[in-house]
Amino acid sequence: MAEAAVSFAVETLGNLAIQKVAFLQGVEGQVNWLKNELKRMQSFLKDAAEKQVNDASIRDWISEIRELAQDAEDVIESFILKVETPRKSRGLLGRCACFPEHVYHLDKLGQEIEDIRDRLQAIESSRKRYGIEDLGGGTTLMSRRSEVAEKRQLSHWQRDKDVVGLEEDVEHLLQRALLQEWEDLSVATIVGMGGLGKSTLAREVYNHADVVARFECRAWVVVSREFNPKEIIKGLMLQLVEPQKQREILEIMEKSDLQNVKHMLHEQLKGKRFFIVLDDIWQEEAWESLSSAFPCEERASRLLLTSRSRDIPRHARYVHELQLLDPDKSWKLFLKKAFIKNTNVKCTEDMENIGREILRKCNGLPLAITVVGGLLVKQRQSESEWERLLKGLNSHLGRSGSSVSAILELSYQDLPPQLKSCFLCLGFFKEDAVIRASKLVNLWIAEGLLSQKEKKRKGWRR
Repeated sequence: MAEAAVSFAVETLGNLAIQKVAFLQGVEGQVNWLKNELKRMQSFLKDAAEKQVNDASIRDWISEIRELAQDAEDVIESFILKVETPRKSRGLLGRCACFPEHVYHLDKLGQEIEDIRDRLQAIESSRKRYGIEDLGGGTTLMSRRSEVAEKRQLSHWQRDKDVVGLEEDVEHLLQRALLQEWEDLSVATIVGMGGLGKSTLAREVYNHADVVARFECRAWVVVSREFNPKEIIKGLMLQLVEPQKQREILEIMEKSDLQNVKHMLHEQLKGKRFFIVLDDIWQEEAWESLSSAFPCEERASRLLLTSRSRDIPRHARYVHELQLLDPDKSWKLFLKKAFIKNTNVKCTEDMENIGREILRKCNGLPLAITVVGGLLVKQRQSESEWERLLKGLNSHLGRSGSSVSAILELSYQDLPPQLKSCFLCLGFFKEDAVIRASKLVNLWIAEGLLSQKEKKRKGWRR
């Protein structure tokens, strides 16, 4: 958060220096000095973020920078408000009359910047004492935008064209459950710990050509830990009815109780061979609250569930337990993720040794491997960068005790400042919630992370 605060302060100061130069006569040099000094401090935050894991003093130092940057932004915005409002609300004579007031505010701004200068000097002394070095990163939000746009094209959370290590699992699910000649409604379950790729496997099966050809209708819904049976059934219904009927069906379901909504789904599926995926079921109660909505006819329909618990449901006809990746499959997945941007780059023997040491920390967990590989996508493919990642991973592992938590924490620390703040805003929403883009963008605007101008330029309206 300190990086984000400093970035916003630098951008605010830069905008002031460019757009309000007429207001700054006498303190323009101080404003530019403060902007450049904050920008210089940005370049030390990357090293500080890595060292704070094991040093409370450095965590306090980062907090001091964050508070100073926020104070600097407040000082500038307060000055703009005080000198601009009278100019807009008064005529020519009024503006001339308020000139002494403007001089007063300029003088006060200069004094406040001097106070901030004293605090910065103390922070600089502490930086030298703690051995915090310049690792780069002194970039503003404006210079990050092209980088962020490029990263969006490389999102690892989109469906992979080349899935590693799941080919046999897909075949087993198809042949032993989904394409079996069972005439009744049958349930299959994919079980395994979080991050193993249960949803990825279910998605591969869901989109498999044989499944698409065999079933008349398909639908997918995420159940999650805090489930709402009525909302889950509504989500299924909207996928099963024709688009022109969705609004009418939605209005009816909004006014109906759970029993009637379940009856609507039952009638919609009746007489059809359907394939439904209930993803991420945590509790037996979730299954019990939904099961009666699915017709038990001899139409060879299938339900596919994913869960961390083997007990959900207990009466599944086929249970597929997903396993951790072996070292070779782990390495193959890692290379795909780490070199997605640089497919022509060769992995040297020394880099492979470091990479395999990194993978040992991942314990064959696909989520951990994917995140670690993603951390290396934008880096120079060199031994030093891979060693830096391994060092950071070891440091975070010592703090969290969990390889997954350590890797996710490291990936968060690697985010650009603005994206850290944007990411944290997702904490306002429930787990597995469907988030409207317009709602999230408006939240970012309210938090000062995005401007209305950027919203219009990007065309975020939905």
